[in-house]
Amino acid sequence: MLKVTFAMDPEVDGELGPRAEDVAQEAIDATATAYTDNAEIDVDEQLRIQLSSRGIRAVNEEWLSETAREIRSGHHTRVADQDAGPAGP
Repeated sequence: MLKVTFAMDPEVDGELGPRAEDVAQEAIDATATAYTDNAEIDVDEQLRIQLSSRGIRAVNEEWLSETAREIRSGHHTRVADQDAGPAGP
């Protein structure tokens, strides 16, 4: 999986809360669930919506496309931890 740096929207940036990677993982999981429930959804667009609704912006388009492809292929997709390498199984 490509590494990506997430940026939080100014409204939430700087506030204490979950790490951006954790929030992005929630968006990925929600997108995967939505795709499982309805395989006709636009996974790329749904992922953008899920990220945006959680205050994440400036996502690398290549990462987004690769992540959406992994979701469509049924892989359990994890956000790579920037400090520790890829997340566990």
